[in-house]
Amino acid sequence: MLNALVVASYGRHFLARDDRGTIWQVYGKGKRRDVAVGDEIVILPSGDMQAWVEDIQPRKNLVYRSDALKSKMFAANLDGVLLMLAISPPYSPELLGRTLTACKHAEVPLTILFNKVDILEGDSETLEAVEQELLEITLGEVPTHYISVTERPAETETLLRPLLEKKRTLILGQSGMGKSTLINLLIPGALAATNEISMALNAGKHTTTHTQMHFGEEGLELIDSPGFQAFGLHHLSESDLLNAFTDIRDEGNKCRFANCQHKREPDCAVKNGLEDGTLSPARYALYQMLKAELQEASQSY
Repeated sequence: MLNALVVASYGRHFLARDDRGTIWQVYGKGKRRDVAVGDEIVILPSGDMQAWVEDIQPRKNLVYRSDALKSKMFAANLDGVLLMLAISPPYSPELLGRTLTACKHAEVPLTILFNKVDILEGDSETLEAVEQELLEITLGEVPTHYISVTERPAETETLLRPLLEKKRTLILGQSGMGKSTLINLLIPGALAATNEISMALNAGKHTTTHTQMHFGEEGLELIDSPGFQAFGLHHLSESDLLNAFTDIRDEGNKCRFANCQHKREPDCAVKNGLEDGTLSPARYALYQMLKAELQEASQSY
């Protein structure tokens, strides 16, 4: 038996690094298939650098998405999540809201990196609109940095290194937001090295279809994930969802009716908060959309 850290997930099999730095191709049976990058596991070698998962150690956190058909585990035992956004291709405010909700539920700090900001030079109107939209969704509670990985690499590296060193960070974002470029900036050659390991183990060429951990200097650990266009939250209960929207929850405690749905009920403090500007219409719309999804999903199960 060996202790190992899961460093890559290919769906049906995984790569794990033991305490000596040896990489194993790992498989699981039953619930032992539910392994995420960042998991600490116990493996039983079976020969030819392959092993079985014998145990998964308790996690401090797990970030994942789920819909009616399946769950996708991004990573476990994280110190933070970086969400990369950009103006081109256009980012999705809804995916931002869903990511924020998932991170709040998992109790993992979120940071936003708005990349390709050089495109907006001279266009202060668009930049102000972006800043306002992000503020309405995050309430200013999420650290947000405006960067250009390709045009201002030195400035980007100087900004991010102190924030990420000695931490394990998951990088999320839609395709085309610059995740791979950022990883290669902070850990030069990371993706090329990944390709070599994957090919040596016949795990397949490195693409954006799997999740991979990269190791840099000063304890820097970055987890690269596939670009996503959907972020289901079916694993949340309605109570979990409400606790992720503390602004709506706290205002809702003032409603006349304890079971107020914040739609057409009289003396609804949430609706009053929307009218007087206390609450964000964007967050309210997201909350009601996610709540409707959860209710629909519960009825279909």
